Amino acid sequence: MTKMEKRAALHIDAGKPKEIEETLAAEADISVLVNGERVLTISCTPSDLRQLVYGMLLSEGIVSSVGEIASLKTRGNDLLVETSEAVRCSGNEPLMRIESEFNLPAETLLQAARSCSQRSMIFRRTGGTHAAGIGDTTGLLNFFEDVSRSCALQKAVGDALLQGFALNNTFIFVSSRLSKHMLLRIAHCGIPIVAAISAPTLQAVDEAKKLGICVCCFVRGERFNVYSHRWRVRL
Repeated sequence: MTKMEKRAALHIDAGKPKEIEETLAAEADISVLVNGERVLTISCTPSDLRQLVYGMLLSEGIVSSVGEIASLKTRGNDLLVETSEAVRCSGNEPLMRIESEFNLPAETLLQAARSCSQRSMIFRRTGGTHAAGIGDTTGLLNFFEDVSRSCALQKAVGDALLQGFALNNTFIFVSSRLSKHMLLRIAHCGIPIVAAISAPTLQAVDEAKKLGICVCCFVRGERFNVYSHRWRVRL
């Protein structure tokens, strides 16, 4: 399935119309079924779907480890997941505080922001995607774009799981604001540091303080703000 396609548009500049052709980011509706139960239908960039499903199952609290996923098959736009045991399809279990001692230099987060900007090829051509990447003290370990900010996050998480990264010793960078819902997804994954290009919400910061997560936002250029667990960022 394509990530981008061209469409005709009428461009108006200072009242003057002009026919142009624009490149647009593509999206598709994908449904995830776990043990025969449809748990989620999402609109996403139609690529890296295996990574998306693994990341979604963990970040939504449906599974707690890769080992619980027995198989993953595709049927049209349906992704069929079988698990090795009964899973928590509600995802409502209480979250545990992240006890990891992971910390990193401030410059690593600034480098991650620059790297994401340079690698966001679909965004450069369409302006229609978000980006996310998992990193450690050496910098970004992966990178994904998606029309959905949540799906970009979940693809990055799923890829990290499939590669065997220890998520409690990583950070995640997202090219969006940080909402409470995004923060809780990150908490389900056990990631102790999140960096975002835009603002956090009040509720995201308050949840991060309780859950042991360092929140860094407005990460751009040579600056950013640290809102919680400042000891995780070395100056």
